[in-house]
Amino acid sequence: MNKIAAILTIILMSLAFASCTKYENGPSVSVKTPKSRVVGEWHLVDLLVNDKHEQAFFDKEASSVLTICKDGTYSYKMPAVRSSVEKTGLWSFGEDKTELVLIQLDSINGDSERTYKITRLSKAEMWLVNGSEEYAGIDDLIERHFEKKQK
Repeated sequence: MNKIAAILTIILMSLAFASCTKYENGPSVSVKTPKSRVVGEWHLVDLLVNDKHEQAFFDKEASSVLTICKDGTYSYKMPAVRSSVEKTGLWSFGEDKTELVLIQLDSINGDSERTYKITRLSKAEMWLVNGSEEYAGIDDLIERHFEKKQK
């Protein structure tokens, strides 16, 4: 009887953990808080459009680095043909810590806000999905996969 109770307990705990994941692509369980996982230097490793690798868009952003700081600031550096583009501002979590909100501070053109859905957030990987407002004429979902630079 004890074996049956132990097996049922394990099955129930597995189901409970499986249904508690915040992010579509995991991890199911983490001892680190979302904030401690999101803070760091993130390097773009893949870019998908509608779930398919898109080499042309990836090549455009391949060396991009997103740095998220504990103090609530961020910077996003994207190399360009003749120079580098850097955006800076404030970051926060959106609803239920399943969204990353980036507010770009721009004294000339005005501040702008972008919200990204977090579909994976582990200590080494972060996947962000947004609409394609930055790519005129494209009405697709763009997903960026980042890996954290290890110290």
